[in-house]
Amino acid sequence: MNGSRPKSQKPNPSGNLSGGKPPTPRKPRRVKSSTPWAAMSILFAVYALIGMLMSIPMPPYWVWIVGALAIPMLALGFNRPVVTAGKSDFGGLMAYLGGLMMAIALAVSINYIGSENSYDDVPFFTAIAVLGALTLLAVFLTAIAAILNAQAGTRLMTKAGYGRSVGMVMTTSFMGLSVGGVIGLAVLTMTTAAA
Repeated sequence: MNGSRPKSQKPNPSGNLSGGKPPTPRKPRRVKSSTPWAAMSILFAVYALIGMLMSIPMPPYWVWIVGALAIPMLALGFNRPVVTAGKSDFGGLMAYLGGLMMAIALAVSINYIGSENSYDDVPFFTAIAVLGALTLLAVFLTAIAAILNAQAGTRLMTKAGYGRSVGMVMTTSFMGLSVGGVIGLAVLTMTTAAA
């Protein structure tokens, strides 16, 4: 109309016709891991402590069998799928039985601490108090293991399948128990060799 020609846009070297800054590349989003590493690490540490307490005082071998059988019962009992109406639920019974078995295994193991010493000079009520405190320690550790088992399994189940979550909880528990047992046996071997 007024005789002026429209200005032609020059492409810049980046290929952007607007002449502005080139678009900044987007950073890829970090995908959150589906594994609750903190809960699994604490679960591993608790079972490692249980394994150490089961191996240092040299309890009978059947304690290990009872402890190993308690792990899948705890894992399956506390991490079970939603129960539908009309179906019987044996998960609660398995959780109680697994907790009882773990507490028995720990109590027997812990009560072997100092069994090579003579108790002739120990007063009766002191011996009963020590026995009660060691048994309470076994129950306390079992309760912590059960709570961590349930928390880790619940967090895993929200992001992974049922089978995978139970498998990871059981694997972590078995690995912790095994590592703790090996550490306990190594400590026991070193102390007997030094004596």
